[in-house]
Amino acid sequence: MKRWMMIGLLACACGSNNGGNNGNNSGPGSISGTVGGHPLNVKDAVFALNSNELTVAVTDQANTCALLSGTTLPSTTTVLFLSMAIFVPPATINPHTTGDYSFFDLGGGNPPGSAGRYWFGGFETVDTSCNGTVVAYASGGTVSVTQVGNSSGTHLKADLHGIQFGSDTLNGNFEATYCAALTSTNCGNLIARPPAPAE
Repeated sequence: MKRWMMIGLLACACGSNNGGNNGNNSGPGSISGTVGGHPLNVKDAVFALNSNELTVAVTDQANTCALLSGTTLPSTTTVLFLSMAIFVPPATINPHTTGDYSFFDLGGGNPPGSAGRYWFGGFETVDTSCNGTVVAYASGGTVSVTQVGNSSGTHLKADLHGIQFGSDTLNGNFEATYCAALTSTNCGNLIARPPAPAE
């Protein structure tokens, strides 16, 4: 189920009011830093849209979309996964736009208290059966979308500014291609939708 919509609907039902470069490179991107000692040598980046929620996977495997259509990966894969939304309380998600997306911890149980651009994500190593073997959830930073992507061929471009995982930090950029398999196949769902910290 879509995390952003789910949290918004839960809040509505409960009556709660709580609250590098510029991305113009021609390759899939570059990310500096490590998480838990794991670097991410970017070889591909893909995204999917589902009810205006934007899901991204930046990986160290070439041909990620084709791989996600199967049930196995050729080797252990490192993945930075992001979920991005323009959230309007209590439960509306608007289409993504260019601009800065602020970190919001979806594991907290409540939706953002005010309208805005938000992201949540994590860093994982995934075994050949598409199961995460090491998962670290993000704790801060900004994702700046520099080009809106769509399913008609326009790539999604974004810069990563101080993406924090506890004491570890990633910076860089990516250029992602559309890939429906990211949210429509078992392998894609396991990579893009590992359990949130509170689940």
